[in-house]
Amino acid sequence: MDTPNTTVDKNQSDDQYFAAKKAEDCASILLGKGESFFNLLRANAYLDKMIRMWRAYHGAWGADLGYGHSIQFTGEQGELVQLQVNHFRNIAQHMYTMITANRPIMEARAVNTDYKSLAQTYVANGILDYYMREKHLEHCLKKAAEMAIVLGAGYVKLEWNATAGEAYDVDPDTGEFTYEGELEFTNLSPFDVVVDGTKETWNNEWILVRSFQNRYNLIAKYPELADKLRGVKSKNQSGVYRLAVFSNDDTDDIPVYEFFHKRTEALPDGRYMLFVDSDIVLLDTKMPYRVLPVFRIVPSEILGTPYGYTSMFDIFPIQEGINSLYSTIMTNQNAFGVQNLFVPRGADVSISSLAGGMNIVEGNAKPEPLQLTQTPSEVFNFLNVLVQSAETISGVNSVTRGNPEASLKSGTALALVQSMSLQYISGLQQSYVKLIEDTGTAIIQILKDFALTPKVIALVGKNNRPLLKEFTGEQISSINRVVVDVGNPLSRTIAGRVQMAEQMLQMNLIKSPEQYFQVINTGKIETMFEGEMNEMLLIKSENEQMLEGKEVLVSPLDKHRLHINEHKAVLSDPDLRRDPELVKTVLDHIEKHLNSLRETDPALLQLVGEQPLPPLGMQQGPMPGQEMPSNESIQGSPMEKMLGVQGGNVASGETLNFQGQSTQVPSIPTPSAPFENMPVTAQQVLPQ
Repeated sequence: MDTPNTTVDKNQSDDQYFAAKKAEDCASILLGKGESFFNLLRANAYLDKMIRMWRAYHGAWGADLGYGHSIQFTGEQGELVQLQVNHFRNIAQHMYTMITANRPIMEARAVNTDYKSLAQTYVANGILDYYMREKHLEHCLKKAAEMAIVLGAGYVKLEWNATAGEAYDVDPDTGEFTYEGELEFTNLSPFDVVVDGTKETWNNEWILVRSFQNRYNLIAKYPELADKLRGVKSKNQSGVYRLAVFSNDDTDDIPVYEFFHKRTEALPDGRYMLFVDSDIVLLDTKMPYRVLPVFRIVPSEILGTPYGYTSMFDIFPIQEGINSLYSTIMTNQNAFGVQNLFVPRGADVSISSLAGGMNIVEGNAKPEPLQLTQTPSEVFNFLNVLVQSAETISGVNSVTRGNPEASLKSGTALALVQSMSLQYISGLQQSYVKLIEDTGTAIIQILKDFALTPKVIALVGKNNRPLLKEFTGEQISSINRVVVDVGNPLSRTIAGRVQMAEQMLQMNLIKSPEQYFQVINTGKIETMFEGEMNEMLLIKSENEQMLEGKEVLVSPLDKHRLHINEHKAVLSDPDLRRDPELVKTVLDHIEKHLNSLRETDPALLQLVGEQPLPPLGMQQGPMPGQEMPSNESIQGSPMEKMLGVQGGNVASGETLNFQGQSTQVPSIPTPSAPFENMPVTAQQVLPQ
């Protein structure tokens, strides 16, 4: 990001923080900081290093990109052959695949565990998945990871475009439309980002980024600056560093700079500036976002600096050595590939042809072939050493590249070597996960602040069918952060999915053929527990309503046993148990569940997995697996069956033998009418 030479207004007080100065002076200082930043990178050869990395990754070893993808003949008579075999890109691609092969799954986390917060997590997860799939956020994240591997750092910028999306309102006075707005994602290379180079870490209070926009789009948006915008040099004319193939073709794109500053003590409201030059400030306002909307991924860092480091820096000279050896071998084979014969002078050699294609060679000495094509074995050995060194430095071993060594024959040995490779690049994997988490959290925060009008997104419903969902920022107000589950590599293979399905089938977690084939086809198991998760959300909602003194309805299709166990947890709090109104509300609601178990059709309850209860006053039937009692055993009163007495009444004061113990029936006063026939209860008869 080269910038034009600028000077700072000396009339402005040097005691004032540069980011707090007026717009023109701040823009001028920022352009100067950008120039100083890249001058330092150039002096430390870091800028040239990134340029070489980019060219090597694309096979550009000569003056243009096409040079690395063909054999070049040089020398006075074309006798030297230059051959490049790009192990550099192959290793980088394997690193890229190893960390991005498993699709990351972002999961929203709520501040609290109440029903509203938990319900919002489902909406937030659907929103995140929508932006990953429909808005190509995943592609943007992967591109940042690829830049990090090759150039040492990659960046993702988020921004809210207030003029994007569908129009939902129009100003009757001006006729201007108001749009619902949309999130946009942009990749930035290390050539497009400027920070405070004196920092020892990436913890920045401000950041300056560059992008290229069409000159005439800016003129249409800012007509008052049309003359100045027409005078700005295009990106090909300004000679700026950028990540692209150099071209002299004319373009209407011009460099545009964005300045983000956090909310700090010096700038309580933060600051955001959009400008083209010191005298072309397009926008100057307070910081619209909660965090700096530029997120970075690096394989590693240069200690004591904010700059990234990648092992591809170390592999580059090895690749140059590999190219040299391949060229040496190819030059020798090209020069002497056609066989030559050695014949001493005066040998008087002659050749006569016989019938049948046979030849007779006559002479004083035997001609001998010159074995000039025999390249020394040391050259090939050293070539193999260089390739192995590149694999060792990168952590991408021969097993990962699909060319295992001959000594690795068993599956256990291959798996061990492969796991060591994955462990080596775990630092890059963690940086990739952090990039996704930071980006996902920023998406939720931006939508909470700016999605004030209903937005319609396409979610993935049951059986992977699209489902339209309307939401606003208020519906995700309780979400505070996003975490990432990278996913199980086992679920990426057919064999792994079959194994998962078989294990779940043995554990009785799969209850239908549809669920079995869903696991095999998709590897996802979340939808199988959708009903249980919704039931738990319902119970939490009911508990909260009872705490507020509201009446809660009971459905015959509820999981009554689960509801009762979860509702009684409300009264486990000693403080809540002292509230008589709450105790009565909870017990009355539990009683409704018991009544539902007694009054609902038993066949329906059994279909939904609930055990019916007998009506009050009736004996409960045998439990599953018990035998029905005989007719003789069910004669007599319930108390007789309990005490083992058949026929007749239990006399007051009589001694009974109950379960091997002698028990005397206590004397009970004779009840008066109308309670003459009231049966004796177990509590009255049995000792405590």
